[in-house]
Amino acid sequence: MIRLRVAQSSDINSLKELFRNTFRENDEALELFFKRIFKPEICYICLDGDELIAMVYIIPTTVNSRKAGYLYAAATKDEFRGAGVMKGLIHYALSITMQELCVTLPASDSLYGYYEKLGFKPLTSNTAVLKREEISEISKPYEVSENVVNGYCGIRNRVLKDNFLFWNNNHIDFAFEYNALYGAKIIKNNYGYAIAFDEGDYCYVSEFICDDKNAPYLLTDLLTEFKNENFKFHLSPNQKFIDSKPERFAMVKSITGYNPETIYAGLTLD
Repeated sequence: MIRLRVAQSSDINSLKELFRNTFRENDEALELFFKRIFKPEICYICLDGDELIAMVYIIPTTVNSRKAGYLYAAATKDEFRGAGVMKGLIHYALSITMQELCVTLPASDSLYGYYEKLGFKPLTSNTAVLKREEISEISKPYEVSENVVNGYCGIRNRVLKDNFLFWNNNHIDFAFEYNALYGAKIIKNNYGYAIAFDEGDYCYVSEFICDDKNAPYLLTDLLTEFKNENFKFHLSPNQKFIDSKPERFAMVKSITGYNPETIYAGLTLD
């Protein structure tokens, strides 16, 4: 018999097994998620008898102080895929979370179509691609300070201003550790931070949090850490220190009718 319910602490081993088998997660990264982010009440599961066959996490956050959820790690066992299990589980989860909207970052391009069928609409975030010499022209060296900010939540809020997924310092620290396990370099200074990956042909900066005035200092740190000739930045629309253009990134579903024109979905904990 198929049953849907909120997860319990007794489900953790089964959840980890499904997580590992579906996403091929690094064991250290998996344990980090369950230590820093997981709570039974943010996880919704589908059971066939006593067997856990699907899960989805709705991580509480806000957009403009309105209640929102980040849909994360939706997974169904191979033998149950294509039967509508996840569709039913997501509908169940969103029906009891009491949130105004839900944001997700599909793991592949093909999943955008799947989520559209569930009522999600594509979001855009801004992207900028610059050559090394272009960054050099606007970067600015500074005297390195030993005092690095312990928590970046406040800086992130001031830089992004509005229409963004809010994450507290615990989530931000988790994202730093998690991304570092997958090869990211986390660059921090007193003005902000950057999360960046060496992708060979280019450096991908998945989040660059610094006010426009002080961005040149963080760009100097970025050039010091990476020797790539090309850099790709993922930015919010209100970051103006370099020119950028909108590209499809993430999806949103309005649950109560609240529907901002755009939402910056950076630092999505993936």
